Amino acid sequence: MDRRTLLALLLSGVVLIVWFALFPPPRPAPPASTPAVTEVPAATAVAGSPAVAEAAPVAPANAVVERAAEAVEITLEGERWRAVVDSAGATIRSIVLSGYRDDEKAPLEMVAPGTGGLLQMTAAGPWNQEPYVVERSGAVVTMRWGDGRGNWVEKRIAAAPGPYGLQVEVSAGGAPAVGGVVVGDGGLGGAKAAARAAQGGAVVRLDGSLERVNPAKVDGGRDLRGRVEFAGVEDQYFLVVLLPEAGLDEVRIDNRAQTGQPIARVAAHPENGRLRGTLYAGPKDHDILIGLGRGLDATLSFGFFGFLSVAFLAVLRWIHSWSANWGIAIIVLTAAIRLVLFPLTHKSTVAMKRMQTLQPKMKAIQERYQERAKKDPQVRARMNQELMQLYKQEKVNPMGGCLPIVAQMPILFALYTLFANAIELRHAPFMLWIHDLSLKDPTYITPILMTASMVLQQKLSPQVGDPAQRRMFMLMPFIFGLMFMSFPAGLVLYWLVNNILTIAQQLATERLLRAKPATT
Repeated sequence: MDRRTLLALLLSGVVLIVWFALFPPPRPAPPASTPAVTEVPAATAVAGSPAVAEAAPVAPANAVVERAAEAVEITLEGERWRAVVDSAGATIRSIVLSGYRDDEKAPLEMVAPGTGGLLQMTAAGPWNQEPYVVERSGAVVTMRWGDGRGNWVEKRIAAAPGPYGLQVEVSAGGAPAVGGVVVGDGGLGGAKAAARAAQGGAVVRLDGSLERVNPAKVDGGRDLRGRVEFAGVEDQYFLVVLLPEAGLDEVRIDNRAQTGQPIARVAAHPENGRLRGTLYAGPKDHDILIGLGRGLDATLSFGFFGFLSVAFLAVLRWIHSWSANWGIAIIVLTAAIRLVLFPLTHKSTVAMKRMQTLQPKMKAIQERYQERAKKDPQVRARMNQELMQLYKQEKVNPMGGCLPIVAQMPILFALYTLFANAIELRHAPFMLWIHDLSLKDPTYITPILMTASMVLQQKLSPQVGDPAQRRMFMLMPFIFGLMFMSFPAGLVLYWLVNNILTIAQQLATERLLRAKPATT
């Protein structure tokens, strides 16, 4: 095997891995049960208003005054979520997800504190502060406000079918209709949300293409026009996006900087002052996003080899279904990948052993042309032709040892993006000191073990090439070790187990090659 070619491939892989580390790439569920709706007075409870039907709202003919005496809080519950709506401004102030915790182990909050809340009107006015009249009809909560001078707003909220969905509808007339409706504001998920929001920011699918907008690069606001399929905000693991029913062709993104941290605010500008759709506030779960459609699964940042990441995720979920441990699932997946790659790695080891036996002949040819080849390209070409003739006579493929490395690079990239972005591995423990497979090993024990296993693997591999090349190759385990110190623990676990299995395979291949002459 041409050692220079292998070295170039390995260094190219290192560059790509560093790039991915520094610049990470950017089914229908069963109907929910009837949601519980609870009204909790914020100050003094207001008198109940007559229930309204679920028909589309009708604008007041003469702009009737509609204001409540005091603000109230309305609690809505749906499948895997609980929301709090404030009648002062009629905005969603809180959405807490079931089954998820934030980085401080508190219930996961999807609406950032200190914001105006979701469904706030972007046009400034009393309709964003004054209490609305609240009416209930079954599972639907309707809130109305009007000043009697042609300015009015009506908002309707209910649980949508499936998990993490809220059915929303906003209609307005007069000054409130001039602006838009906030459908995403700020970071998601608790105290460390702002840092994660900077990784994602605003996300919009426009005319079939996914647009990701970094709020730090938005100066004075940015308007996106076209057929909007969804729009909102995201972070590494979660989404708050509106899936409009129809009539939405403009979205505005602003940078609502907070304590120096850029935060995206996304507002939908509907036609004719009316917005209807489903507000999804939940995890980037591949199956759920596929079920919702509209290309929502594209928000999963699995990168160029995303098809491999999705396949590995399906296998991991199946293994986890009977192992109940994501670390064990990674180990079993690693063994399965090694089994699939066994023919390639076996041929590679055999090819490298043959190249090792050819080293004296290759060295003799190189020494014969050494001085002249440096000065004369034609002499260098004759030397390479003679080497190729030697390979042909001995039936050796100099590139044979590179095949497993080439095959494993896409697998490595796919697993890196999977372990870094799959919601299934978030806060998933393995054993002992590894409490989260999506984060780096806090003790650095697994990267050290991985480096040691790579050194041993290098020692067991056939030694070919000149001494300078061998020294360069011996540095590779330490370069990989330094990089993997900041990689997700799940990826380090995969590479460690992969190295151990490779060492076992190398020892078995060595034994087979030694036994083969004795049987002939």
